Amino acid sequence: MQPDLPELKRRYLATFRFSRIPHRFSDVLILGGGVAGLSAALAAAASGATEVLLVSKDAPDESATRWAQGGVAAVLSPEQTEDSVEKHIQDSLEAAAGLADEEAVRITVTEGVERVRELIQLGAEFDRDGAGNLHFTREGGHSAPRILHRGDMTGKEVARTLLAAVRERSQIHALFDTFAVDLITEDGACRGALLSRPDGDLEAVWAKTTILATGGAGRLYRETTNPPVATGDGLGMALRAGAQLEDLEFIQFHPTTLYVAGAERFLITEAARGEGGVLRDSSGRAFMERFHPLKDLAPRDIVSRAILTVMREQGENKVWLDLSALSPHRIRARFPHVLEMCAGFGIDIVREPIPVRPSAHYTIGGVMTDIHARTSLEGLLAAGEVACTGLHGANRLGSNSLLEGLVFGHRAGRLAAERASSVPLPQLFSTFGKETETAGAAQTDSRLAGGVNLDDLSSSLKSILWYRVGGERNGRDLESALTQIRSWIPYCLGAQFSVPRSWTLQNMLQAAYLITLSALRREESRGVHYRSDFPHTDDERWKKHSTICRDDL
Repeated sequence: MQPDLPELKRRYLATFRFSRIPHRFSDVLILGGGVAGLSAALAAAASGATEVLLVSKDAPDESATRWAQGGVAAVLSPEQTEDSVEKHIQDSLEAAAGLADEEAVRITVTEGVERVRELIQLGAEFDRDGAGNLHFTREGGHSAPRILHRGDMTGKEVARTLLAAVRERSQIHALFDTFAVDLITEDGACRGALLSRPDGDLEAVWAKTTILATGGAGRLYRETTNPPVATGDGLGMALRAGAQLEDLEFIQFHPTTLYVAGAERFLITEAARGEGGVLRDSSGRAFMERFHPLKDLAPRDIVSRAILTVMREQGENKVWLDLSALSPHRIRARFPHVLEMCAGFGIDIVREPIPVRPSAHYTIGGVMTDIHARTSLEGLLAAGEVACTGLHGANRLGSNSLLEGLVFGHRAGRLAAERASSVPLPQLFSTFGKETETAGAAQTDSRLAGGVNLDDLSSSLKSILWYRVGGERNGRDLESALTQIRSWIPYCLGAQFSVPRSWTLQNMLQAAYLITLSALRREESRGVHYRSDFPHTDDERWKKHSTICRDDL
């Protein structure tokens, strides 16, 4: 049995005294500025909350939402198509590999129609056909074209629309470039959060309800489609505060990211295959037919593993995405961003195939919530990628994530506004005492104990996750990864830091430990979690959710 690591159970990352830092109060505190956080802020303001504070650790336009290319799935015109809400529900359930919560799926798909219509009313401009009708495309796992899009930069349009609406609401005050260090708890309930302001000073925010919408943890992997902000901070905060986390072993890998040695992995939207793109091996043969009846439109986990299999068989580090079935005009109109990015590397996607391979993409598990976005911690709600609502189960259906953020962000904001009228503001310094502080002395932030460099440790952690906790896993690699991560915990999580850069690494280390441990414990293959030593799905033992919290460590 491995020895306990008390550093994993530490309560706060920062050293501070409540009596020596400034305080502010709000009806609703929202941590995160992506689709879920912005939707929550709008819903809270519309539902009667008079003070809504939105906190984002980066600039206003920097979130995973902005990076989303494909689109948002919604059945807006079933009378004009062969599609239906029920078909969307069934596609979502099928993709989830037996672990979806059907109620959460039905809520997302049905309420999502109204949320998307509201988004259009707010000014979101999605692509339309020559007659002025909304244009829908198809992605893997979807039985019909139901994906609304804005070229290949849909997330940017969604974020622009929601952010503009937030700026118009006088009840909403936004703090950008502000890092949420930890949730504040008292008597088993969340009372707000400890923030690190742009000037480096700490500040306590006390709120009737706190909504966690901090996004995923895709940046834990060396090869990823995620922006730099996706470092699992919400997972770390929730763990330390005592909330229950769920299904962290399920990390989705996107099948097609641009592979150019030495360059950042750039997402090639799944819509490229939905429009007719074909995956080919190094000899030019289409290969998806041997893996799934839907060929290139198979669910993402199947396509990702198929690509890994072909790469391994041929000794290659990439496959090719061929768009030659599309007209040059269609490629330029539909995928302008992909066209521009690939051109920067000398690749003309109109005339030649795109070199691609899988990369870490979406954190399916997260902070456990019910259908109302409530977590196991009183006073704390969660929405978006940081949450585990039960929608995705073991494998996310493409373009359901923006929809989930809209729906559960709205639900969280509405519930938070309801609480604002019935829950009193937390009392300052009640049981904390005026001189309460976290244990430990501050250390330098530039280097860790033993002379280990922060950047080097971050790079090593990402490599460990990529090679040993990636798209194909086995017990030996997972054990090795866990041992290595455990060796870093005492001097990294045991240290006291005072800047966001260092706290981010501590959050990444905690999240990496939880993901690896969860993957080791699930001894089967299901959805995006593939174990080569347990290659079959085991419904008898494992058709259930995995949970973990601070008391389990």
